[in-house]
Amino acid sequence: MTTSFPWDIYAKELLPAGYGHPLWMPEPNKREIELGDVGWLSEGAFHALFNSMKSDDDPVNLDQGVPSNFTTFNPQNLFVIRGEKLVQNIVCSQSIQTTDAQGSVGAGAIAAPVSVGAGIKFQSNTDSGAFVLLDAPAENKDIKSKRHIINYMRDNLESWLEFANSTNSWGLDLKEQDIIFVCGTTKTRRWAVASFQGSTYRKKQGYVSGEFGPFANAGLSISISDQILPSSHYRHGPRPPRTVPPGGPSLTYPGYSQPSPPHPPNQTIFVHYYKMKRRAFWWPYKEPMQAAGGPHQLPPGPDNPGMGPPMIESGQYEFVSEQGHDNSQGYDPVNTLLDYILSQSVEAEVAIASDLDLYDIFNDHDFPDANDLLATLEEMRPTIEVDERGVGTISIDYRAARKRRNDSLPVEADQPHKRIRETGDFDLSSSSPMQYSQQDEDTPMWDNNALELPAAVTAFDPPGSYDPEDNGDADADMNPPGEKAAGKRPDFGPQASVHEGSVTALTYSADGSLVASASEDTYVIIWDVKGINGPKRLEGHQDTVYALTFSRDNRVLASGSLDEHIILWDVARGEQLQDLRPETAIHSLAYTPDGSKLIAGASDGKLYVWNSETYELENTLEKNMAVVTFIVFSQDGRRMATGGTESVFYIWETAQLGVPNVQPLSVLDGHHGMVCAAAFSPDGDRIVTASDDGSSRIWKAETGEALVILHEHTGPVWSVAFSPDGKRVASGSSDSTVKVCDSFSGERLLSLDGHDSMINAVEFSPDGQWIASAASDNTLRLWNANDGVCTTTFNEHNDNVTSAMFSPDGTVLASGSHDGMVRIRPVSGRYHIEA
Repeated sequence: MTTSFPWDIYAKELLPAGYGHPLWMPEPNKREIELGDVGWLSEGAFHALFNSMKSDDDPVNLDQGVPSNFTTFNPQNLFVIRGEKLVQNIVCSQSIQTTDAQGSVGAGAIAAPVSVGAGIKFQSNTDSGAFVLLDAPAENKDIKSKRHIINYMRDNLESWLEFANSTNSWGLDLKEQDIIFVCGTTKTRRWAVASFQGSTYRKKQGYVSGEFGPFANAGLSISISDQILPSSHYRHGPRPPRTVPPGGPSLTYPGYSQPSPPHPPNQTIFVHYYKMKRRAFWWPYKEPMQAAGGPHQLPPGPDNPGMGPPMIESGQYEFVSEQGHDNSQGYDPVNTLLDYILSQSVEAEVAIASDLDLYDIFNDHDFPDANDLLATLEEMRPTIEVDERGVGTISIDYRAARKRRNDSLPVEADQPHKRIRETGDFDLSSSSPMQYSQQDEDTPMWDNNALELPAAVTAFDPPGSYDPEDNGDADADMNPPGEKAAGKRPDFGPQASVHEGSVTALTYSADGSLVASASEDTYVIIWDVKGINGPKRLEGHQDTVYALTFSRDNRVLASGSLDEHIILWDVARGEQLQDLRPETAIHSLAYTPDGSKLIAGASDGKLYVWNSETYELENTLEKNMAVVTFIVFSQDGRRMATGGTESVFYIWETAQLGVPNVQPLSVLDGHHGMVCAAAFSPDGDRIVTASDDGSSRIWKAETGEALVILHEHTGPVWSVAFSPDGKRVASGSSDSTVKVCDSFSGERLLSLDGHDSMINAVEFSPDGQWIASAASDNTLRLWNANDGVCTTTFNEHNDNVTSAMFSPDGTVLASGSHDGMVRIRPVSGRYHIEA
């Protein structure tokens, strides 16, 4: 179907370029677009309702006010990226081939600036096309903390919708999925946008000539073949805010307390954004659930008090797509992605998605046509994660937009970049480590504890022996068992981690003397467990670090990142030794038990094998078809298991990893969902797996035969562990329970109930006495492995606890959390820290 509106043509043609939703009207609407703006898209323009990152009495929010019960979006560890990555003067659709004075430079590639006496030639290869000319370089600013945005939208979108549609405020008629949260902006000083559609443009030459900017109305001309493009199909600027008439220096812009600057505000040409949509619930006999308050509200339940919902068997409620409704907001494929999440996941009550999700999904594929998008998603089946609150999201990494840009840009090391936190700046380049940059006097300083990297380890009493009368220094900062962490990030003494984002990886050295942690903030930190030496913060990655592993001699730490680098660090000196570049994002790392090889699991499903003496690439294994999220070895080192975001995983013979065209020892196929985790039995003959299909399975490692199938949980199983004697397996699930079963008969032995939210990690202590469980209720619990009694609840964290690990000797328990904190505590006895 032919699209008549130029802004819709523009969006369809340029959104696949990977920079975000392209705005047909880049000029500010009342004020400059900022991160944290909540609003809607209409006719190629963004309209802001309010800014979530500013207070209700900020001038930006005073014009129209803010929603009721407004809370500022100001989470701890907010991670923001700022840089200048868009360095070309033209971004065009794939249907357009551009040329400059030197000849063809390709679709979307760098072209000569448009100025008086110069121009750009192009050819349209299809019936439609679009491009934006800009004054490069353009500034990018992006919020990287996806989890914070999802939680904030889940808690507040209902009030945003009420605020938008209330006759006392805006009086609009928006649907829930019309509202967007701006998480990224690309801005420039001068721009020109153009779009066209029609058979007369196919295989025709075009030319852009003249100047663009505020005084170039008569000079800019776009012609295709012998036709001048209609003026309705191109625009240029900069232009001042559209609601403010042209005026002198004394003119005041709404949202600005000072008179207007001599130059208009920055013009936003692309935005990244999140959207949310709730499932439409129906009674089994297909009549609307009026008690639930309509399609934009959840039925009564824990988050919505009222009459309890009826017991509905799977398949008796359904998702109803609204693809056929009048979409006054224009083309937006994120709506289709929301539909995909809700239609494919029975557990998801709410879907939250971003344009960034689409860029990652189609990173290695052509971006489909709008009419084919849903069918393509259903064919590709990107993984859906559902959290403990019923929020469904796409499980991905965000390297795609960067990769798409870099394919046609100069080397990034030659470009200026900045990485900032909300209150501080860091200089960043790919050729040198990040260094702290002193802020301006009027800029709030960072928390000193986050910069000085304290050394001591927090000490705890043995499990179950907490004495509330003990006010010794070692326990002075500990919340008593059972006490929830406060809403404000608590001060738990000097061991509080300095990570500025969620902790994404945690590992011990082979001798248990060191702990290494990594985060979405791109840093790696090495902690001395006994606190004798201070922590070392390692700076070198440029994206989230998802994988860590120590060499067997404890001399080298390897870290793998979404930035497609593996960095080898000298542990003693905290310095970079070598940079391995597999040219794909790394999600898992492990040294073989004999220390001879380093194995990396990648986002493209490949396993890379390096010789740890020379770090030359020995082999590449290509059996996995999706992201490899785990690599585990048997205790005797004979076997290796690999898997991730697919239902099949593989067992390999370690001795064969360097052999060309090596084939796996066994293929384990039987789960109906993603295999989330795996663990070998102590003798290496069996392996237990966790899957989001709600089951855990015990397999014969050599043959791939399923020996025991456990259906103990009512939700996805995220973590599994064998006991040290191999007789039991423990599993943790989104149903908030840990189950312990006989590993041979499958008989349930214990049910560990007490957490209030999904279990993210479960592990036996090396002596088999304890089971540790980490959960999204912000707690870490220690259970007696014999009787299932919870002996200690650790409440130090202020957000989801995502990892729990015993040291190799079982004396220390470490945990990492979304709050950025790393906690290390003795399981028994005390450490005496010397000053």
